[in-house]
Amino acid sequence: MFVRSHGAPYDQERQGSLVQQIPFQMNDGGLVALLPDGHVEFLAAPARELILRHNAGDPVSSAELLSHVITDPLVELERFHLSAPAIAFVETTNLCNLRCRHCYADSALKRPDEISTPRIKQLLDDFAEMGVLQVFLTGGEIFSHRDATEIIRHARSKPFSTQIFTNGLLVTEERLAEIPAGQSFFISFDTADPERTVRGKMDFPKLQRAFEMMRRHGHVFRTAISVHRNNIHDAEEIFDWCAEHGYPRPQWLETHPVGRALLHPDMLLRPEDIDEVFGVYQRCMERYSSDPGMAAGDGASSGSGAGRRAADEIRGVDTIKFCQRLERAVGQEKCGRSVVYVNSRGDVYPCSNCMSGQLYGAGNITERSFRDIWEHGFDEFRDIRFSDHSVCGQCPVAQEDIWCQFRCPPLARNITGDPKGCGATEYLQEFTLRSGRYWRGRAQRDVRLTLTPR
Repeated sequence: MFVRSHGAPYDQERQGSLVQQIPFQMNDGGLVALLPDGHVEFLAAPARELILRHNAGDPVSSAELLSHVITDPLVELERFHLSAPAIAFVETTNLCNLRCRHCYADSALKRPDEISTPRIKQLLDDFAEMGVLQVFLTGGEIFSHRDATEIIRHARSKPFSTQIFTNGLLVTEERLAEIPAGQSFFISFDTADPERTVRGKMDFPKLQRAFEMMRRHGHVFRTAISVHRNNIHDAEEIFDWCAEHGYPRPQWLETHPVGRALLHPDMLLRPEDIDEVFGVYQRCMERYSSDPGMAAGDGASSGSGAGRRAADEIRGVDTIKFCQRLERAVGQEKCGRSVVYVNSRGDVYPCSNCMSGQLYGAGNITERSFRDIWEHGFDEFRDIRFSDHSVCGQCPVAQEDIWCQFRCPPLARNITGDPKGCGATEYLQEFTLRSGRYWRGRAQRDVRLTLTPR
C-alpha cells in the first residue's frame, strides 16, 4: 500500500512559514519515514497521524515520533522490498565536462533518446506520490543539463530530501542563486583541476571557489575521492587541504572494477599496495579525529570551522545507513529493494553497478509507470539472497563479522564471471578486513569526528 505525504510541499523559499515535510511510505512492517533530525526508522501505525499533522503545518518533534519506533518489524522476506525506494538515483544526463578514467557510468556524451525535462519532473512527482525518502540527482554532470536548476527546484518542492552529485566545476553564482537555500551537494575531487595533472602541492582553485559560493548562498556540501593507483599519493594532501580550509572530511571511496575502470585495469589497487594505502587511509581518517577527552567543538577556536563542517557532513547520510541496516537484517542486497537507479534514457536498474553493466534492467519509465516497474520488474534480482554467495563462508571478513558490501551480483560477475561469487578483488577484501578492524577499534575507544589541530 502506498500513501502520499499530505499537506503543502516543503518550499525552501518560504521556509519561515512552512515546516519541512516528512516523507513517508506504508509497508507491511510499519510506516517508514525520514524524520526532521535525519533519522530513518520503521514506525508504528499511530505515527501516521502525527506525520500528517506535522505536514499540515503543526510541527511534531523527532523525539515524539521516535517513541513509535518498531525495532523488529515483521516483513515478508520472499523477494523483499519496501513499498517505494528509500533512495532513488536519477541520472539527468550522461553528458559530462570531464572524462574520468574510472567513471562507473562511462559519462561523456548524451545518451540517445535521453528523457525530457518534463518526464524527469513527472518521475519526481511519482517518487513523491509513492513515498520515496531521498533523491540523488546526478549525471554525467548534472550542470551539463541545460535545465539543471529547473529540475533541482522542482525536486525541492517535494517532501523527499534532495541531494546533488556534481564535480563542482560548472557551478556558477547565477545557478546557485536560482536554487533554494539549504541545498546539499556531494562533490567529487576525482579530477579537481583538469587543466593539469595534480601532483605535489594541492590547490584546487576552482573547487575552492565553488565551495565558498555554495556557503555564500546558504548551501551545504560533502566531498569524496575515488581512490585508485593514480591518485593514492594525492589523497592525503586532499584531506589535509580540506582540513586546513575548514571543509568537510572527504568520503574515501574505493575504485571498483566497473564502467570505464574495466578498460583501465592498471588503475585498480593491488594486494601489494595494501600496506602503503592503508597507512594513507589511517592518516587521512585521523586528520579528522580526536581523543575522547576533546570536546566536540574543539578545533573551531583556531578558525578551522569544525562545528560548521560537522553540520555539513552529517546531512543525508542516515538514509543510506538505514538501507544498510535493512539489508543486513533481511540478508538481501539493498539495491532493487530499498535503492533504485534511473538512467537518462529512463531505464530502471537496482543500482549504478547494475546500470553500468546493463544487468537486471527492470523496465523503462517511458513504457511503464515507475510504480509498476518497482513492484513487478525486479523479480530476478530479488530472488538473489546473501546466502546464495556461498564463497562468503571461507572469507576472513565474514569470519570476523565485518560487514561487507561486495555480495554484489554485477561486481561479482565482473571479477569472477559468477554473479553469486565475490564482488571484491583480493585488494578490496584485505582493505575491508583492515578498515573493519580499524573502525571497530575506534568505536571501542569512543573516538569522535573532530578536526585534529596541528
